[in-house]
Amino acid sequence: MIGFTLFTVLIATVFAVLSLTVLFPIKEITAKGSGKYTSEQIVALSGINIGDNLFMSSVKTEALREKLPYIESVKIKRTLEGNITLTVKDAEPYACYYSDGAYYTVSRAGYVLESGSEKPESLFEIRAGGVKCVLGKAVDFSSEKTMDLISEIGGLAEEYGLKLNYIDVTNELTITVKAENRFVVNLGTSNSLQNKFAHLSGMIKNIEETKTGKINLSMWTAENTEG
Repeated sequence: MIGFTLFTVLIATVFAVLSLTVLFPIKEITAKGSGKYTSEQIVALSGINIGDNLFMSSVKTEALREKLPYIESVKIKRTLEGNITLTVKDAEPYACYYSDGAYYTVSRAGYVLESGSEKPESLFEIRAGGVKCVLGKAVDFSSEKTMDLISEIGGLAEEYGLKLNYIDVTNELTITVKAENRFVVNLGTSNSLQNKFAHLSGMIKNIEETKTGKINLSMWTAENTEG
C-alpha cells in the first residue's frame, strides 16, 4: 500500500513537471481590443512566444506599457489546444502636463500616453511643480500630497459637473482653476475644497452664460460663505 502511494505521488510529480515544461506548448498567440495597436505589435512585445509553456507564460503589463503606452490593461485567456488570446483595453486621454518644454498627455490612472509641442485642445492642463513625465510610466511627483490634491480637485469638478480648463497647484497656498472656459477661480488652500466646489457650482449656475471673470473663494469658511 505504501509502495502504491509513493508510486502515485511520483507519477503525479512527473506529470506536474512535464506540464510546466514539455507538455502544453503554445501554438498560437493573438491579441484584440486595441484601437491604437495592431495584434502583431502587441504579440511581438508581449514577452510570450510560440513554444512557450501555456501555463507558465504571462504578460507583465507595466513592461508592455513602457513600449506601447496606450495599453491600460491586458487579460490573458488560454485554451488546452495551445491558444493564447490577449484582450487589451486602451487608456483614454484625461489631462496633460507641461514639463521640460513639452505637453504630456496622461490617462486617468496617471500614466503618460504621449508627448507633443502643443497642448491638446480637448484636454485640461495640470500645472504643478516637481513633475517628471516619461512615456509609458506613471507621472512622477516630487510630493505625494501634490498628486492627491490634483486627484481630489479633478474628482470634485466631475462631481459638481464643472468642466475645467486647467488646474494650477504650483503654489499650494494659492490653488487656482479655470472653469467652463469662463472663470479663473482662486481656491486658496486645500481647506474645505468640497464646500468650495459646491459653492462654485451654485455660483456659476446663477451667472449669465455670457459673463466671464474671476471668482475668489480663498477666504471661504463655514462662517464666511461668500465668494
